[in-house]
Parts: sequence; structure tokens; C-alpha cells
Amino acid sequence: MENQKTPLFLRYGGAAKDSSEMTKEELEQAAASILRRAKEKAFFKGRPIIFSENGKVYEEWPDGTVIERTKIA
Repeated sequence: MENQKTPLFLRYGGAAKDSSEMTKEELEQAAASILRRAKEKAFFKGRPIIFSENGKVYEEWPDGTVIERTKIA
């Protein structure tokens, strides 16, 4: 199957309070939850999650493979 280039958009919400009112621990828990849900949605469709770290862009695939994106289409 050919890799699709269409992005997967996420909607999230349901927080009990505004992020500006959250403690560091609450923000870390929210971030972990958002990342977990992003992976679930993307990996279920066989798609990667795309993230940046230290100025580089990476793809993480459902099989755990992480590759650096060198060209953005």
C-alpha cells in the first residue's frame, strides 16, 4: 500500500480546567494523554505520528520505527 500524505487531524478536549491553571504535574499528565491518543489514532490507521525534537522532524511508525524526515512534501 502506498503511503498517504494526508495529515491526520486530532480533536481533544474535556480538560477540567484551563491549561494556564494547571500545575506542572497536571500538564505532564495531559501531554501524556494527548500523545497516547494521537498514537492510538494514527497507528490504528497504519500512519506515523510526526514530531520535532532538537530542530529535526521525525516520524514514528506503528512498528516502533523512528526515522528522520529529510524532505517534506
